[in-house]
Amino acid sequence: MHCAAVAIGGATAVSGLGLIAAPSLVLRILGAGRAEPTPFLFRIIGMFMAVSGGLLADGARPRSPARADTGRVALRWAMVAKIGAAIAVGYGVQSKRFGKQGLALAAFDASAAALIGAVLLTER
Repeated sequence: MHCAAVAIGGATAVSGLGLIAAPSLVLRILGAGRAEPTPFLFRIIGMFMAVSGGLLADGARPRSPARADTGRVALRWAMVAKIGAAIAVGYGVQSKRFGKQGLALAAFDASAAALIGAVLLTER
């Protein structure tokens, strides 16, 4: 069962990386429109797929008593998701895909990532 979950997580992460790298190709394969901001938004979806797939693959790996850090696994991947979201929304504002009010969302995500990082550092 663990192997299947790790494989599903890996496949989800890899397909998410594919969306990040080549969103227009994926949109063409799906028969969807490729006008902006669709490829940009597909990249953001890909980032979250890569993060959630990584979380699944990492969290499903069998743990030894010496590696019983399952809660930290989720925190690490949640931090990566928040960093990715902050970068994506910040870039969306910079490239004029989103209005300046998007900076509030980017700041929230960056703050959340910093808080999660602090929790990880203090709970060693």
